[in-house]
Amino acid sequence: MDHLNKNDVAIWLKEGRTSRGYTQQELSDLTGISIRSVQRIENGEVIPREHTLRLLTEQLGLKELRLPEQTSIEQPVTTAAAILSPTPHKINKPRKIILSIGAGLFLILGTSAFIAQSPRFPETAFEAFTLWSVITMVYTIFLYWLWK
Repeated sequence: MDHLNKNDVAIWLKEGRTSRGYTQQELSDLTGISIRSVQRIENGEVIPREHTLRLLTEQLGLKELRLPEQTSIEQPVTTAAAILSPTPHKINKPRKIILSIGAGLFLILGTSAFIAQSPRFPETAFEAFTLWSVITMVYTIFLYWLWK
């Protein structure tokens, strides 16, 4: 669903509450949400935050509640799942590039600082190559996670 409006949420909450036989005050007491907030949601004055929706859904024992059929086929039917599903936060390409370069520079400078301050490390070329191999592996895993 692309757009969630206050009236959809109001209908969703009222239907869910009345189907369980709760008054607004009882729902308020059970969830810890103020009576005024429950009233404002049911009156279509506000769209509640995700945390509030989760509390209401858990208390009403709903995983998914369809709203009454709408008059037009073009209008989508709102479900609690659509209301509660978090929008995945995607990092855009320019930010990925900046993070990739920044993380690489951080690893290079941090490792170089560690080597510069240590009088006995690395003692052999093998230790130096092992250290840079581990740093490269960590950076590769980070890039894989960032760009997947």
